[in-house]
Amino acid sequence: MLDLRSGAYAAAWTPRGELAERTVTVRVLHEREVDGVPVRSVVSHFNKATKGRLVRDLLVAGARPRTAAELIGTLRELKHTVEEQAAASGRARQVDVVVTDL
Repeated sequence: MLDLRSGAYAAAWTPRGELAERTVTVRVLHEREVDGVPVRSVVSHFNKATKGRLVRDLLVAGARPRTAAELIGTLRELKHTVEEQAAASGRARQVDVVVTDL
């Protein structure tokens, strides 16, 4: 399951157990250079647009990943910059999708 809900909605319900282990939550980060140093920030305004592009790319590619690992791999194959964050056992896998253009 690809969980694209915003933080406020995600806080209302969290998948647990077996469902959580099949779930990937996405956070969108914008990376830009400030004084020669890469800086990342959470995307708010363009968050939905970026998540929409992820879904569009998966649909256009005809991708049908069956596991969280396959989903992450597919997003990378589709040229998205995806960084997986550590997740506790029984919790959803969390990924950051890093964008440079909004």
